Order: sequence, then structure tokens, then C-alpha cells
Amino acid sequence: MTLYGAGSSSVIWGGQPAPFAIAVWALVTLALGLAGIVLLARIHNLSGPPAPRQKFNKVLARNIGAVILIYAIAEGISAGALHALHQDALIFPIAVGIVGVHFWVFARVLGIWQYYVTGILDCLAVAITFLLASPDSKVGSMPSWIFYPLLGGGVALFVTAGLMLYESGLIVMRLSRAPAEGAM
Repeated sequence: MTLYGAGSSSVIWGGQPAPFAIAVWALVTLALGLAGIVLLARIHNLSGPPAPRQKFNKVLARNIGAVILIYAIAEGISAGALHALHQDALIFPIAVGIVGVHFWVFARVLGIWQYYVTGILDCLAVAITFLLASPDSKVGSMPSWIFYPLLGGGVALFVTAGLMLYESGLIVMRLSRAPAEGAM
């Protein structure tokens, strides 16, 4: 999530960013990346036997495949229809909106509540773009209807990464205390 968020939000580099925006982007990317590395090290250091491997879950795999297939079809149909209607400026923001909806479905299929947040923030970024920017406006040399949904999607992914790291940290903390409490 952190890497996807950094990649998506790196659009600020093309929008004639203020040094402050670049510093915030770099700090958030670095902080989330380091937090992930620290968390992985803590997981590696947990004592105890490894958990048995789960068997392949065909139902889950089929559900994930269905979500990805429906997502790809929706993206293709929407892009084709918007192009046929000569509304090419709408293709990218609508695609980001579809990504947001796909995160809602994945949240349900995978049981990952943080994906609801990602989906809501993706759709919110598109809605704000439509409300505040015109199709022909630009941020630097980039069309605003590409810039703002990408930036918003990156922020959504950063928020999701932070929420996932926080929850994972709580779980690791609980697991690392469990053996010590059981020894008493």
C-alpha cells in the first residue's frame, strides 16, 4: 500500500509542487516504509512454532477472480463508452471511481475493513475533482482531472497503509505479550 500510495501521489512532482509538498510526500513515504520494515522485523522475532500453512481456498480464489474480472470489464466498458461519447476527459476520473468501488467489494470479499476507507477516499477524490476543477484546467502541465484523482488515490493508499500498519502493530504487540503472560 505504501509503495502504491507513493507511486500514485508522486504526481505532485509534475504539478509544479511547493518544496513543502515534496517534503511531506517524502516524509510520509519514508515513515510508512520504515514502520513497515520495523513491523516485519518484529513479526520475524516473534517466538513460537510457525503456524500451519492454510490450504488453498477455492471459494476465496474464485471470489477474488470474479472481482478482478468485473473490475476489468467495468473499466473497459466505461472507457469505451466515454470515448465513443467524446468525453475522454472523464475516462481517468471515472476509472479512479471504479477503483474505489472495487476496493469496497474487496473489503467485503477479503474481510479487510481498511479497504472501505480506501474506496471511500478514492470516490471522494473524484467527487471533489468534479466539484472544484474544470475539465480543461491544469496543475502544472497535467490536466487537473488526472492530477487530483491520482493524488487523492495516493493519499487514500497512504491512509490505508497507516491503518493496516497500526492494526498489525497492535496484533504483534498482543502476540509478543502472550507468551510472557502465559509463563506466569
